[in-house]
Amino acid sequence: MRNLSEAILERMGRFHLYLRYRGRGEQELHRKYEGQYRNAGLVLLFDLFMALAVVVVVAVLAGIVYLVAG
Repeated sequence: MRNLSEAILERMGRFHLYLRYRGRGEQELHRKYEGQYRNAGLVLLFDLFMALAVVVVVAVLAGIVYLVAG
């Protein structure tokens, strides 16, 4: 039986490849993600975390500028 987190990552990877590449998802899966949907899910998850980190950093910097300039 597979781990729940791996199953979730695999579903995320399938969904990501379906939305992004439509007809050529299998080609991209083998070319970019070593043939594993789990790897595609991990890349998507890391991209989401990085986007969230950028938003947090910008919010903190905006707060610092507001406090210093205010």
